[in-house]
Amino acid sequence: MFNKNFVTEKKNTRLSIVIPTYNRADFLDLSLEAHIPLVKKFNIAIYIVDNASTDNTSEIVSKWMNEYEYLFFSRNKKNIGPDLNFEIALKSPNTEYIWLLGDTSQIKKKVLEKVTKLSKEDYDLILLNSENRVSNIGSKLIKDKKMLLSSLGWHMTHMSALIYNKKIINNANFLRFYDTNFIQTGIIFENLAYRDGIRVIWNQDLSIVSLRKDGLRKVSWQKDTFNIWTKRWANFVLSLPPVYPVDLKLKMIQDHSKKSKVFSCKSLLYLRAQGFYSKDHFFLYRKYFDIALGGDPIFKFLSIAVLPKSVVKFLIRISKIKFFFIRK
Repeated sequence: MFNKNFVTEKKNTRLSIVIPTYNRADFLDLSLEAHIPLVKKFNIAIYIVDNASTDNTSEIVSKWMNEYEYLFFSRNKKNIGPDLNFEIALKSPNTEYIWLLGDTSQIKKKVLEKVTKLSKEDYDLILLNSENRVSNIGSKLIKDKKMLLSSLGWHMTHMSALIYNKKIINNANFLRFYDTNFIQTGIIFENLAYRDGIRVIWNQDLSIVSLRKDGLRKVSWQKDTFNIWTKRWANFVLSLPPVYPVDLKLKMIQDHSKKSKVFSCKSLLYLRAQGFYSKDHFFLYRKYFDIALGGDPIFKFLSIAVLPKSVVKFLIRISKIKFFFIRK
């Protein structure tokens, strides 16, 4: 149940923001510091759903509740896993649109102002860019679900880029996507699969960015990179309804690797240096490479997997020094 302060003005009924969180009090503090001054202008409610954090998340939220009357807080009695926590968060508001915002993401002023205007229209989904990573698809109204999957499906894994019409949330089969890592994406494509017409507004120029502050470092799924982005990602996409052709599903799977650069040489070197990639990872997940990675050369993965971590750390250190002198 949400705790709330005394309300003096009318809450926005078109748009709300939900932030599922777990043990990221420092990031959450930074997020609320950045967003509360922006949402006050529009009386947009923020719902924090805490998955039984063991840090000082509750204290951080209490501090900010004194600053904003439309900040609401709920804490699970025990950790119920990210998927169910996402479901609780998305079902918390009763507004026309629900923005699923990561606790390490930031909304800029012009983006919020534009989304507020878009929320007055009728769309199934408002879809934003992220760090401008989609550069080849201009802003448009998308009415073809297959086109959405094949062109932007890979990008729709990024939760903070997704602003749902409440109709999708109300009709979503959340249970079907438990334990996939992609519940936020699955409920969209499952819902749209059985619709004759869709209205998804894609905004290339409106981009979510990462919260950044010296001394704060995001720790997330990096240790599970290969499990998530080879095995789980491929299984998830292939499980989507058969209305989406297999060739488009394969494109969606492989586009993520190519366009997000999650398996670039640089990324692999960092994973190796941190102990999150080794020969064991290579041989364990090799069987998923053809589907998940397409034509990415196997030699790249094997050669980095067998490099001693000390050598990898030296290469990373040298590359940083070289980059410093290039900038100078």
